[in-house]
Amino acid sequence: MRKGKIRVADSKKVHQGKRGLERLEQTVLSFWGAHHGHIPQTVTELLEECGADLKHLRRCPWYEDLDIPLPLVNDPRDIELRAHQLAGAIDAAGMELLSIAVRTVDVEEFNQLIEETDNKSRTHFRAYSKIIAEILKVLPEGAHLVADRCGGLMHYLPSLRRAYPKAKIERLEEGIASSSYRIRTRTGPVKVTFTTQGEDRSFPTALASCTAKYFREIMVKALNRWFAQRVPELRPTAGYYQDGRRFLEDVAQIVDAQDFPRSRLIRVR
Repeated sequence: MRKGKIRVADSKKVHQGKRGLERLEQTVLSFWGAHHGHIPQTVTELLEECGADLKHLRRCPWYEDLDIPLPLVNDPRDIELRAHQLAGAIDAAGMELLSIAVRTVDVEEFNQLIEETDNKSRTHFRAYSKIIAEILKVLPEGAHLVADRCGGLMHYLPSLRRAYPKAKIERLEEGIASSSYRIRTRTGPVKVTFTTQGEDRSFPTALASCTAKYFREIMVKALNRWFAQRVPELRPTAGYYQDGRRFLEDVAQIVDAQDFPRSRLIRVR
């Protein structure tokens, strides 16, 4: 990333390397600040601004205290400056940032969705169909919403009709690489496309990828902090499968001693 530039790409590319979290945070909080006019000072404030159900999240003890200062690794003054400059650049280009919508899904809710759908791709769609609904409210007639494909799911028409029963939805195409539909909203028809490698094909989709990744890193940080306070010299986890198994072994005594179901911590898939 060149000095002063904000990188927007597939979150795996932005987040890689020793300065990955720094770059990811610069991207997400700069756009957040450009849209909202300020930078949240804590994780709690950030979650409140995106409409997260904090009472629901706090069923998990590691999410009870989310007053973690923001930014995590950047200078607040640098982020504020970037956000101000970005807002000016967006305005000068005749563009508008309409929405940054986020939907938090904790482990227990994910497991419940898996139980209901018995399908990981459909679970993902159930979770972010609510985000699509929020975005559809603000999109103008003729807009094109590009979403990353939910795993191997190719046919979205039944799921879209269940999610938006009052909307008129038309299938445009369904193929291996992408599936497109026309949804008629209150403001007029909008095209919605679910595509492979959406982050490489659409700037907003890439920004959404970075935003989702940043929120994930924040929540994993909260989990690591809670367990580290109870297990001396505990190595933090990134939350992925192999190291996650090591982490669960390291914290097994704490988990066994706590009065919460293991389904709040361990995903079934």
